[in-house]
Amino acid sequence: MTLLTVNSLESGYGKLPILHGIDLAVNEGELVAVIGPNGAGKSTLLKAISGLLPCWKGNVNFAGNNVHDFEPNILPTWGLGYVPQDRNVFPGLTVAENLEMAATMLKDPAPRIKSAYERFPILGVRKKQAARTLSGGERQMLAIASALILEPKLLMLDEPTTGLAPVVANEVISHILDINSGGTAILWVVEENPASVLMHCPRVYLLESGQIRRTDSGQNLLNDPKFAELFLGVA
Repeated sequence: MTLLTVNSLESGYGKLPILHGIDLAVNEGELVAVIGPNGAGKSTLLKAISGLLPCWKGNVNFAGNNVHDFEPNILPTWGLGYVPQDRNVFPGLTVAENLEMAATMLKDPAPRIKSAYERFPILGVRKKQAARTLSGGERQMLAIASALILEPKLLMLDEPTTGLAPVVANEVISHILDINSGGTAILWVVEENPASVLMHCPRVYLLESGQIRRTDSGQNLLNDPKFAELFLGVA
């Protein structure tokens, strides 16, 4: 079953167009990646899907609803989770308080918060620490854990490993793959460590200048010498 359908989407900031006729889909339980050069519109795409940017033309349909007919704060209740690249935790709150904030819609948040600590044990160790004191990897784990509190059907991630040391990035990637293996669909904007991610993706969208230039499996892209030269630094 298709969870997310993006049809002929055009969007941008103010009067500045960024996305030009985007078509994209994510099915239940699927792992889908979006890759492209800096400035291609990858982050803009996730913001438009999540209703944070207007839809000038086309439409975004999630779980049978037109996203732009509703306020963005409604979408998590439908099962759409979103972890932006920046400002994805409350730095002045503790780890525990961040998770409690994410769970405010729940009548009994304790089981979900317990599950978050079980998935990311380091957060349990750091639960009384302010989020601003966490390492980059720990902050990403907290952001992902917060997004998982409402048990999304689809989790959108904007470059979750950017700026992380390779060992930490691999740990975050492993967590995300585990989340997907549990049945949660993932729409993953990939910037760093592309080979580590794309090898697991049956479908990847190559975004350039606000347009989808190619749709293929991750393995096919990795085996393409031209793609490898442009995005993997392989000459």
